[in-house]
Amino acid sequence: MMIAGLDLWFWICVVLGTVSTVICVIQFLRGVAADDWSQGSIIVLQGFLMVYFVGSIIMQLVTDGPKGDWLEYYGYLLTAMIIPAGTLTWSLSERTKWSTLVLGVTGPVLIIMVLRMNQLWYYY
Repeated sequence: MMIAGLDLWFWICVVLGTVSTVICVIQFLRGVAADDWSQGSIIVLQGFLMVYFVGSIIMQLVTDGPKGDWLEYYGYLLTAMIIPAGTLTWSLSERTKWSTLVLGVTGPVLIIMVLRMNQLWYYY
């Protein structure tokens, strides 16, 4: 399903990434170290990316695959999957409010990466 030239996967990422960022920034402004809310929102993003990965493989098998370079597409996807795992791991070792802010950056970064993957799949 396409909305404004972007597929539903992208829009789900926009919603999840925005909610995660808002949660993390609010927790940061409150001076709270990474907690269940901020880390949980990143775990939800990681779960989304795992489903997105499986969906990409299925779509690769049943369609012609990405119009752009498939290696670049999967490079973006694997890198995107490392980002929440890395920020979550870092937040477990750095127990300050700054780790919460780093978690808050994860959402916008993933939105941009999924946008690029969307372009590679449909338009290049």
